Amino acid sequence: MQIKMPRSFFKKGTRIRISPKPIGTRPATAPKDIVDEVVQRETIPALIESLGDADPYVRSISAEVLGRLKEKKSIASLIALLSDHSKYVREKAAIALGHIGDKSAVPALIKALNDESEEVRVSVAGVLGHLRDRLAVPALIVSLTDSSTHTRMKAAISLGILKDPMAVKPLFNVLKDENELVRKYSCEALGNIGISAIPALLLALKDEKIRAHAAQALMKIR
Repeated sequence: MQIKMPRSFFKKGTRIRISPKPIGTRPATAPKDIVDEVVQRETIPALIESLGDADPYVRSISAEVLGRLKEKKSIASLIALLSDHSKYVREKAAIALGHIGDKSAVPALIKALNDESEEVRVSVAGVLGHLRDRLAVPALIVSLTDSSTHTRMKAAISLGILKDPMAVKPLFNVLKDENELVRKYSCEALGNIGISAIPALLLALKDEKIRAHAAQALMKIR
């Protein structure tokens, strides 16, 4: 069907105004009251609640932020995440507990040294040294024989930080490790332990593979 418009409609200067009737309101992405509720929620409770989110990415980021904020209210929830099915979440939870620095997390972290993920074990071994609780010494000694080179290195470093004489003999045994960096960090750990490690380092001077590291460690003992 054709509609003919009068020619007067097309005279110069003629304006045509069209006022269409609304055909409906566009749906919002979310009801305004729900959006306001989420935005205005208190920060820490919102972050802690996000640790239980179905998305592992949300859980891991929330754990990292809580760690950076050093939020002690999140410790129990972060400890629970050490058993999360995602290794990335478990790793972030361990690191967050290290940032918070509360020693109440040490027993759970010691258990996490047996995690199936190398990345988690490496992070946990480092965190246990940072927390400076000698309760972790026996478990870190066991980690000196871990299948992961990086875990063995971190365990040696942490034992040096903890400075427990109990670790002298195990660290000396690790001076035969196949990895040079593990041997190096074990020497440094013995030097950090101090006077009680001197006999072990003197023996290490006789081994050409580690004598330079052993000498440096001895020179640092005060």
